[in-house]
Amino acid sequence: MPTILGSTEVFRGRDSELHLSGSGLALVRGSVATEGAAWEEVAGAEVGSSRKAVAVSFVDGRGPWTILGLKPEEAAWAQALVAQGVARAQLYADPRLAQPLGLDAIAEAVAAFSALEPPEAAALADLLMVQAAHNRATDVHLQPEANGMAVAYRIDGHLRPVAMIGAEIGARVVARMKVMAGMKSYRRNLAQTGAATFPVAGRTIDARCTCLPTVRGEKLTLRLFDPAQALLDVSTLGMEKAVLAAFVDLLSRPRGCVLLTGPAGSGKTTTMYAALASIQAATPDRSIATVEEPVELELSGAAQTEVNRDVGLDFADGLRTALRQDPQVLMVGEIRDAETANIAVQAGLTGHLVFSTVHAPSSAGVFTRLTQLGVEPYLVASSVTAVMAQRLVRKVCSECFSAHVPTADELAWLGIGPGDLAGGTPRRGRGCDVCGGTGYLGRVGLFALLPVTETMRDALLSLQPMSRLEAIAAEEGVGDLWTAGLAKVSQGLTTVEELRAVLGPRM
Repeated sequence: MPTILGSTEVFRGRDSELHLSGSGLALVRGSVATEGAAWEEVAGAEVGSSRKAVAVSFVDGRGPWTILGLKPEEAAWAQALVAQGVARAQLYADPRLAQPLGLDAIAEAVAAFSALEPPEAAALADLLMVQAAHNRATDVHLQPEANGMAVAYRIDGHLRPVAMIGAEIGARVVARMKVMAGMKSYRRNLAQTGAATFPVAGRTIDARCTCLPTVRGEKLTLRLFDPAQALLDVSTLGMEKAVLAAFVDLLSRPRGCVLLTGPAGSGKTTTMYAALASIQAATPDRSIATVEEPVELELSGAAQTEVNRDVGLDFADGLRTALRQDPQVLMVGEIRDAETANIAVQAGLTGHLVFSTVHAPSSAGVFTRLTQLGVEPYLVASSVTAVMAQRLVRKVCSECFSAHVPTADELAWLGIGPGDLAGGTPRRGRGCDVCGGTGYLGRVGLFALLPVTETMRDALLSLQPMSRLEAIAAEEGVGDLWTAGLAKVSQGLTTVEELRAVLGPRM
């Protein structure tokens, strides 16, 4: 006796309801079905001329069911819905909804799904999200254009066009994704945020969804967090040996502020997560707390708090309360206001190891930014132990690389001579099916660690300008991002063109 334990879809007629779920189908007359409502399978019974029977078949191989004693209009209505449910189940068995596809094949699949009658917005939404995860996309963009809805994936930091969907089905796909993310699908005139999860190849992908009205319609963007792409080992991030050794030493200290700087999408949060994972592995008895916006990855054993300004919980409030819960290690997603800056710096001074990010043009610029936010110079000099600047560059594809001798123009742009790459193995990717023709596959970090030495502290206390702080770092042999980038070119991990795109002109 099949039982309705939880319907996923309910179709309502005049005096009947048809319930479809993963375990089967049920027709209920009168009131809404409740848990435990059931109907029996009947076979071989006579059906009167005023009543009709509906046969229900299942795509998973189970034997057919027969619903007896229906009014003719009920039977026609139920039969149509059953046929629609079978067609949908068969659609979801399409391998394109599970197997990895290249971008060209995704465009073909999008066209095929869009041409279905009736169009299946839910399946199309699932296709776009699943294939985004398979292609290592960090973001999915659905942007309304004059001729439809443009779909693009951000892969290895670059936005790649995927497909164009018709305007009507595109709007339905956006509405479907909004429902999945817990947003109001009927509100198209205001900005909304939400979150969703979906399974891909045995793992769960988290998606942060934002929707913004534009003059052509709603633009929807998904930020994907894939546990398979998470790097929780500092040794795999791309730091050079000397930088890695110095950074690991910072993680073993009991107090101080370690601040990271870089533009959005440069991997700062990944570095902080890797640092916390390293601390937890080395000293599992240390209490760890975080205040983030949003929590991008759940860390076992850490108390993670998500900022929620709708209820008055911002970085400062979360950090202030977290400090009362006996933490030894704190991670603050971002220092962006005076109150958060002062609390974080004070925490580093009073026996806590603090990690956070600050937006500044360079490592030395972080000190200037903190003083601009109202933090006293003596607190900055006493609390901050190091600043890490970082960027992400694309790696040369390991499947289609070939040796490359930098041209004279490339060497001049890098500010080096041919001898500076002696013993190196510069490479360039030709482009293949694996990398999608770009010549690059994956990304690696560039890191420049600026420790706060006694000389640097004296300069901070005497309010030296940023240029002087950078000069002191150079005098003390601290490498910059260009040094890190040149090492990656010499090792064949990236190219001069990629450095130019990420770092801009060398000053």
